[in-house]
Amino acid sequence: MKAEIKNLRRGISRLKHEIKNPPSLFHKKQEKMMELVMMLESREIEFLDMTIEVERFIETIEKSEMRIMFRLYYIEDYSYIKVADEMNQMFPRRSIAYSDENVKKRIQRYLVNVPQCAERKCRHAGIR
Repeated sequence: MKAEIKNLRRGISRLKHEIKNPPSLFHKKQEKMMELVMMLESREIEFLDMTIEVERFIETIEKSEMRIMFRLYYIEDYSYIKVADEMNQMFPRRSIAYSDENVKKRIQRYLVNVPQCAERKCRHAGIR
């Protein structure tokens, strides 16, 4: 979704540049640009709605350590390796260091044991 929004912004920027030097199809390009702006705004609202839904789900997680992992992975869009690195920096005194595999397994195990994730809700909210 983020990549889609970036792509739309690039298209709008390109059209704005073309409109500054008005060719014969000035009004047609202006209409198309407005169409792209509307699409962008719609996608941004959809993205924000999904982010709020995921944040609400994350708030229900009891352990702060798991909440942090979920935020890093699902909200910040970090890879498992990057999540493990961040967790190791946050919890340097942990006896067993986090690894990408450890983070992946913990997230997967948590989702398997959460009843509402079996429903369509979590898949719709962007939970991978």
